[in-house]
Amino acid sequence: MRSTPLGRTSLVSIALAAAVLTFGLGFSTRPSAALVVTPATASAPVPESGAQLTAATWRMAIGQAVIDAGETKLGAPYVYSAAGPNAFDCSGFTSWAWRQLGVELPHNSGAQWAAVDQISLEDLQPGDLLFNWGFGGGEPDHVGLYVGDGIMIHAPNSSGVVRYDSIDWWTGATTRAGRVR
Repeated sequence: MRSTPLGRTSLVSIALAAAVLTFGLGFSTRPSAALVVTPATASAPVPESGAQLTAATWRMAIGQAVIDAGETKLGAPYVYSAAGPNAFDCSGFTSWAWRQLGVELPHNSGAQWAAVDQISLEDLQPGDLLFNWGFGGGEPDHVGLYVGDGIMIHAPNSSGVVRYDSIDWWTGATTRAGRVR
């Protein structure tokens, strides 16, 4: 059997399936009607209803799909200016992971900071970007992907590989967050 690369439609289907399985949601479609998302069981938590639920479900599924893509590169070496698929610098890694879902981010931490909506650390969701300023003001010196539970996945520096770390991994750095539009 010949394998073929996943197209954008396949990735959307995978993201929807992940949302259905992860969040206990069922869905139904009707011809000429919008996607309807409903709780699969009475015990499944439902944050909101209607369009808000659909948007929240999609956001969670997309964030998880970005993390899943990034996790396939755990252990890949850090190489300055590299953007994959076998080696990465920090912004090359985040742009590569988002590109797997068809989203283009610039290959520069400062340009990525300018391209996202800034959010508070309390509002972080999987797939959001974490930025560090360790050498003073100006543009951020580093960027990684938020996984959840205070953990990020990133390409840290020339002595490391793509790995998990606490979002507080860089002692003394200022950390801020951004959400891809």
